[in-house]
Amino acid sequence: MGLMQGSCRLLGCQIIYAGMTNTGRVRRCNEDDLLMLGEVGVFAVADGLGGLDAGDIASKTALSHLQDLYIRRSRMGIPPLQEIIATVNLRTHQHKIALARNMATTLAMVQLCGTTVGIAHVGDSRVYHWRNTVLSRETGDHSLVNELIQKGALTVSQAEHSLQRHIITRAIGAEPTVTPTILYRPVVAGDMLLLCTDGLTSMLSDARIAEIIGDRPGYVDETVEDLVQAANQAGGRDNITVILVAIKG
Repeated sequence: MGLMQGSCRLLGCQIIYAGMTNTGRVRRCNEDDLLMLGEVGVFAVADGLGGLDAGDIASKTALSHLQDLYIRRSRMGIPPLQEIIATVNLRTHQHKIALARNMATTLAMVQLCGTTVGIAHVGDSRVYHWRNTVLSRETGDHSLVNELIQKGALTVSQAEHSLQRHIITRAIGAEPTVTPTILYRPVVAGDMLLLCTDGLTSMLSDARIAEIIGDRPGYVDETVEDLVQAANQAGGRDNITVILVAIKG
């Protein structure tokens, strides 16, 4: 899928965004997907679990339900993120049962509302916050190696080379219920939000990602293309999906 981009105004703020999903250099099937609903300030990426039956169906199913929730309910008022994730998870799980397929997906999303952004994620797809040339990781991977790091059983360096680094501990659709991590952050003019799957972060360090964003400040379309290209140049061993959202004020 080629570059997609757009702009909108939300509560007086101009928002410019761009996104791209790429198969990478090794995989034959792209099990990633993305969603950009500028009119309601919602952006999301999903990465179907490659070790299961239908990762591509799982990611598309989850984002389709997410889109449906926001489009249909935008006039009635949007429910809390906790409820949104619970509904997307249950519907994806029900779809899995109906298809008799073993499928699940990660999900990372943001919801912009004025001077605040809600961030929710399940799995190891990530959300980053860029402000004043500093890139901050807002999400912690729901993964086996991250749990071992938190317990002191692995160092960050060991985790980067672990054969278990792709094992996630939570996924959308795997079970009827799931526990997301949800947080809220203030945003100001000049901030950017980066959403990505592990096809980017497994190929590029946070420092390298920050360097690429800093090369073209404000040019979200070119930056998205640069990030995908850099991940492919580094090996492209997984599908790569990137969304960059800029708050212009």
